[in-house]
Amino acid sequence: MISRRTVAAACLAFSLAACGGDNRPPTQPPPPPPPPVNLDPPANTAPAIDGITALGRRPKEPARFADVRETIDVTATVRDPETPIEELTYQWSATAGTFTGTGRAVTWTAPDTVMQPTVTITLKVIEAYGHPGQAKIFSQETTGTVTISLHDSIKELADMAGRFLTEFSKPQTNQDWRDIMRDFNAAVCPTPSLVEEEKDDVVRNYTYYEMHTYAIWPATVVTNFGGTCLRDRQGDACISVPARWDSTDTRTKQRGVAEGVDHLSAVYSPAQSRWWLCSSDWVPTGTLGYSFYPGR
Repeated sequence: MISRRTVAAACLAFSLAACGGDNRPPTQPPPPPPPPVNLDPPANTAPAIDGITALGRRPKEPARFADVRETIDVTATVRDPETPIEELTYQWSATAGTFTGTGRAVTWTAPDTVMQPTVTITLKVIEAYGHPGQAKIFSQETTGTVTISLHDSIKELADMAGRFLTEFSKPQTNQDWRDIMRDFNAAVCPTPSLVEEEKDDVVRNYTYYEMHTYAIWPATVVTNFGGTCLRDRQGDACISVPARWDSTDTRTKQRGVAEGVDHLSAVYSPAQSRWWLCSSDWVPTGTLGYSFYPGR
């Protein structure tokens, strides 16, 4: 016969089993919801670009100047009252050429040819910001530009020297010193009197000489900003052009051949973004008969 105590124990055991006993962990309360995101942008001052410098690495090279294939340094001066400048995003672009590097200071390499006389470099500075303790979901940007004067200086200077000497060699057809010396500019040259001296030589040539034949050979060009050329002529570039003239002095009726090298100096004018010739010195290497263009 089953006792009442046995039945009660069995019922208690059944009840505990049915309820899962004491092995179930206590229920944890749910985490509190995250604070709401503030979608209203906080007060923030946009970054400012105070300036962009673009400078080549040759001694005394003018700013914002580049020759074809030349690499120059480009640096931005930036400020922002809320965000450290190293945490800003910098995006560089240009109408020609390529960049190397990131951040405020990069290098820019000019293209191989001058397809356009100026290149515009653009910098976009982006600042990401937000409310304290929240993600930076807002942004604002500032843009600045700098313009580069792009040159193929070797070709430009050789063309100017060749053009001058070619027109100089046509005394019968070109008797306008302004046209012959179109690439000279006393106003920007270190010694303006040398331009006046060259004018006198040009006028004397087409006044007193008849040209029979002439030859102008390719020029040799060296750029050296703030340097000197033959006979201590100051200039940013020196040009040497071999030439040969067969002419007659109409005053004496003497015919002669002069051979030599014409040495020209040139300067670069940043204000006009171009090169100008400043002097011309003829150095004979051989004279047959009358000296057509005596050296100074």
